[in-house]
Amino acid sequence: MISLTLAACAQQTNGLLSLEGLGIRIAIDEDDKPPTEEALFRRKMLDALPYHAALPMHRHSALGQLSKVSDYIAVGKVVSVMPITNSYWGNASITLKLEDVLLGVLPSKEITVTGGWPDEADYKVHQKSGGPFLWNWKLRPKRGDRMLVYLLDRTSVKQHWDTRGFHFSKGEIEKTGLLHFAWGNMGVRYLDTPENTTNYLNAARAYIRELRDGKRDEESYYSLLRTLVRSPVQSVREDARSDLMFFIEFCPSFDARRVLADDNIDEAIKYWVEHDVLPGREQQKADAQNEP
Repeated sequence: MISLTLAACAQQTNGLLSLEGLGIRIAIDEDDKPPTEEALFRRKMLDALPYHAALPMHRHSALGQLSKVSDYIAVGKVVSVMPITNSYWGNASITLKLEDVLLGVLPSKEITVTGGWPDEADYKVHQKSGGPFLWNWKLRPKRGDRMLVYLLDRTSVKQHWDTRGFHFSKGEIEKTGLLHFAWGNMGVRYLDTPENTTNYLNAARAYIRELRDGKRDEESYYSLLRTLVRSPVQSVREDARSDLMFFIEFCPSFDARRVLADDNIDEAIKYWVEHDVLPGREQQKADAQNEP
């Protein structure tokens, strides 16, 4: 950005801004018109998409993506929280007493898991600044907290998993027995109210059925997502919207036009499908036909 002081000292000719003595010439857009209503509406729709402007980790930590990549999924209560210093793997060691194991086989009813949490001071700064997605911020757990946890063996943590494709399958890995919360702390959902508990656990079990219990079915998975996007729990709802977008984008055999007539799907995703997904697919078809 050019400061007003510099601009005042500059000479403008033929659409160019010349800063004498600095050797800088900058093109000026003389057609500086306000955005059109269409552009403003497109921006509104973009801002309404799930986890827009968030770090990519938010979308890769949605329940569907976690269900594809996790080595274990369990429910447990926090027994102890111990700080860790000078460790690449995280800043807290959490011991959990397990109540239920939804996926995988864990060796004990009490497990210790490494994770990373921001300091409470960081949260307060983020809160004061009005940062986005505060509702999805996960504070460091306390003794007695009950959690749904998505866990990775250390072997999994070391690798890059692109889970976006509907048919992504992780396969077997050689496990070390060292456990980590998926993506630092993003593999945690707090079961802190009866409503959260019911909706998180129902969603977790449904995702496991669809994505880890045998052959995947597009129709069944879409039916699940179009239901979860109406969840009363915001995190479940936004995760499902994000998972739905990955499903539509990375499962070309699914007819995305169906979304446009689905009353369960919000206008932002419908706009994205109509103006980005469908034109993109048509262009791919045209490019394929023009290949020698």
